[in-house]
Amino acid sequence: MTRVLLLTVVCAASLVRPVASAESPLSRYRDVSLGDPVQVVVDRLHVPLSDVKVVHDRPTVVQQLTWRPHRSVSGATVEPDPLAEMVLTFHLGRLARIAVSYDRARTAGLTDADLNEALTSTYGTSMLLSRRTTPALLIESSEPAPIGSWGDADTLVVLWRQSYPDRVRLTLTSVVDDLAMQAAIADGVRLETSEAPGRDLARRNAEAAAVLARAEVVRRDNKATFKP
Repeated sequence: MTRVLLLTVVCAASLVRPVASAESPLSRYRDVSLGDPVQVVVDRLHVPLSDVKVVHDRPTVVQQLTWRPHRSVSGATVEPDPLAEMVLTFHLGRLARIAVSYDRARTAGLTDADLNEALTSTYGTSMLLSRRTTPALLIESSEPAPIGSWGDADTLVVLWRQSYPDRVRLTLTSVVDDLAMQAAIADGVRLETSEAPGRDLARRNAEAAAVLARAEVVRRDNKATFKP
């Protein structure tokens, strides 16, 4: 369902999005931008390169980094950050997708219109109309629904509300890079599926050979020491 909703948003974006420009803010969130190399992102977020994990390695490498802001500063009082975490996904060594989750306490009571208004100064007017003017009722559905969308020729930004658990999310996606990444992931899944029977057979043969080898060792040891 989420993929269908996102496809609908992408189609809407293709109809009304403006021409992209080098100054477009859509590809940037906090200190990182879509298209940034892995090393640039870890340097800007001040995290070790080892925090970047490979999540798919065939046919091309897909990596992920989960980043959370520091909640306190020694000897100082700081304004609580509404950002709970960012999951940054890289394809072929470059940032293709940013998925942001906001702190539930910092978004409690905010309507869809409130959330869209907060993003207007950065992204402009949403391409999705905000119809909800009262806080969301808790509905037991784990599927997020798009409540705001911004796009240009290269980038799609979508604001999501998930009711159960109650969560507000924001995704920034490089349209071309994300499509290539999803295709690579699908190809990788097909490779794993097609090779699974061969790997299973090789594993079972190796296990059987190990059993025979252990039995032969026992036989030789017993033969050398057995006296009727």
